[in-house]
Amino acid sequence: MNSKFRLLIVAVFTSVFFLSGCATSRAIIDVPMPASGEVSKSNGKEIYINSVTDLRVFEVKPPVPSTPSLDPSEEQGDKIKQRAIARKRSGYGMGLGDILLPEGKTVEFLITAALKQAFIEKGYSVLNKKEQITDNAYIADVKINKLWSWMNPGFLAITLSTEITTDIVIKNNEVTDEKNISVKISDNFQTGVESNYVEVMQSALTAYITELKLKLK
Repeated sequence: MNSKFRLLIVAVFTSVFFLSGCATSRAIIDVPMPASGEVSKSNGKEIYINSVTDLRVFEVKPPVPSTPSLDPSEEQGDKIKQRAIARKRSGYGMGLGDILLPEGKTVEFLITAALKQAFIEKGYSVLNKKEQITDNAYIADVKINKLWSWMNPGFLAITLSTEITTDIVIKNNEVTDEKNISVKISDNFQTGVESNYVEVMQSALTAYITELKLKLK
């Protein structure tokens, strides 16, 4: 093996490592809600978000990075899972440190904020307290089946993806309307730095809000 070939191999391995932008430690990032779009004229409807429940299933060593998982060497538990939004990976796809929302914020918090934004932009008046519910108000119950971001390595770039899937049940008097909202956003980046994760997550939240608005009456 000549010296030029050795240098090429080293360069490739080095580029893969840096393209992944990964670190082995757990990271904390905030994901601000994307800027609100134009608010529609009031449609005269009121809605109350009764529940938002995180039903995501985590696996210890999933065969694909799109399945939620946590670094087994770090603190576990339901409180950590509720804040977990991604798992960093090496240039070879090996699972590394987790990415969590800050303390005080959860996946349920993110989806609740997205729901409120979608309802308001569609012209609904969002009620904040149960005491405000009237006979004609709509009641929403939401199950989060997936909200996860992951990295797929590449030779000269990596792909970061975010997928969000929820089941929404909206009741009004005796009428029940069920909606499945599912979006996936992927983009290529030079590194897996945390700001790039934030960017793709915000894009997914924007797509989620848009999709929900399209399915609302």
